[in-house]
Amino acid sequence: MRGLAAPLAFLAFACVSACRDAAPAGPPEIRLGVDVCDGCGMTIAEDRYAAGALADGNDGRRVLKFDDIGCLARWEAAAPGGTVRGRWVHDRTTEVWIDAGAAVFSQSRELTTPMGSGIVAFRNASEADALVAERGGETLSWESILARARDGSLQRHPGSGKEATR
Repeated sequence: MRGLAAPLAFLAFACVSACRDAAPAGPPEIRLGVDVCDGCGMTIAEDRYAAGALADGNDGRRVLKFDDIGCLARWEAAAPGGTVRGRWVHDRTTEVWIDAGAAVFSQSRELTTPMGSGIVAFRNASEADALVAERGGETLSWESILARARDGSLQRHPGSGKEATR
């Protein structure tokens, strides 16, 4: 048993080191009121509008955090091809992370979001459609939001009203 002590200690050290150095793989942990948006530099204040991404760069995999879904879209539109490895948004109703590619989005001038995009995400289309029916605007996919960011038509616009309910 004594002869196994050194190899077992080395194996334990290797496992701990590998876990510590493992590249991130999922949505980021956002510290509200502390973390700043990688798009606009504002402090992230609300989960329901926050977004996150993983991207490969010259210095390895980076975790990016955004205070507004529009900031994520504009950042991704400007990112070099093949850089983005994952992107997440919060479901407006439950505030849990969901994959941006699987989400359904509503954009309305009646929603006041941190950077004025008026974009919120939902896990299912019926909730997105209900918000559009109530507040106006349109239902969008991630690809359509990203296409607008790429062509410059995803503009920040001030909401004409405040979001009164969650």
